[in-house]
Amino acid sequence: MRIVSVSILIIILLCLVLIAGCTALVGVNELNTSHNQTVNSSHSEGNTSAKEAVSTIKPVETQKKTVSRSTTLDANAGETYYNIRIVPASELEKLEKEMGSDEYLVKNDKDYVLGIVSSKGLTLRGDLMQIESQNVSVGKDFDKEDVVLHLLDIAFGLDNAKLKLFKSNKKYQFWLDGYYTQSEVDYVKSLATLFNSISGTTEFEDEDVALGFLNSNYAEIPYNYYNIKIFTEKMLQQYYDDKKKDSDHLLKNQKGELIGIVNDDYVYLLNTLSEEDQRYYILKGLLYSMGLHGTSYKNKESFFYRTEGLNRNLTDLDKEAIKILYGGGLKAGDSLETTRKMFGLST
Repeated sequence: MRIVSVSILIIILLCLVLIAGCTALVGVNELNTSHNQTVNSSHSEGNTSAKEAVSTIKPVETQKKTVSRSTTLDANAGETYYNIRIVPASELEKLEKEMGSDEYLVKNDKDYVLGIVSSKGLTLRGDLMQIESQNVSVGKDFDKEDVVLHLLDIAFGLDNAKLKLFKSNKKYQFWLDGYYTQSEVDYVKSLATLFNSISGTTEFEDEDVALGFLNSNYAEIPYNYYNIKIFTEKMLQQYYDDKKKDSDHLLKNQKGELIGIVNDDYVYLLNTLSEEDQRYYILKGLLYSMGLHGTSYKNKESFFYRTEGLNRNLTDLDKEAIKILYGGGLKAGDSLETTRKMFGLST
């Protein structure tokens, strides 16, 4: 089940709060009315003593307490409540793993999980507004020439004079192997959704991820697999020493230490990287395999800016450039000169 806009969820919550507030107000008004009637009655009886008047007010106080108690959840009261909870994002991730058959994920149009809904309740993450502000499109219109020039910068690097692209003969599927965790599984699913939203040709399977060992003796292999192996340092070094290909691209940290290896259809990474670095290098490796080998020197917010690791998410300009690259008009093997001519740029 998917709710497209976080705003709708917020409006629903506000309505529920208002209804609850109105209900409480009605209860208070009723109490005040009852109280006034009691007091008026006591004044109308001239021969009623002050002590008796106070005695007639006591039931009103008791009634207030009763109303107050009725607003709390009491499992023995026989009442049915729709439970709405706001929890930290980390808590929501735990609940997601324990979902029952009658529970469904609530997602926005960017496929981010916002909460869990069922017939009995709604659980939402507490940083909804932050997610909304991060993912709302600002509606900026880019000049086509600016997008094309950015594409040329990030698609043509020192190691590729010609365009490289994923195949489009059948779907790709992520294949995780080695010391992966559920975190990596969830992350690559989100990458599949992101890629599909900006690609007009190649497509990733975004519902499932291949895990562990795969048999290679199928009569027909169902997918183009993109393999992500999470290695120990010893295993990564052993692969580098024994199996490294000339076409492999090495990923190194700021100290110059080997932390990964990338090629057309795989990225191998150390299992000792932090989760943040793990995700950054998975994305970096995937983009490299997609044919984005270049660097941007002027777009300081771009993922491809020359200072590696400074920006860890694709900007709108990055996405627009990828839309052109995977829009069907370009093909693998096109040179920089051919590509410039195609867009009417001087060579």
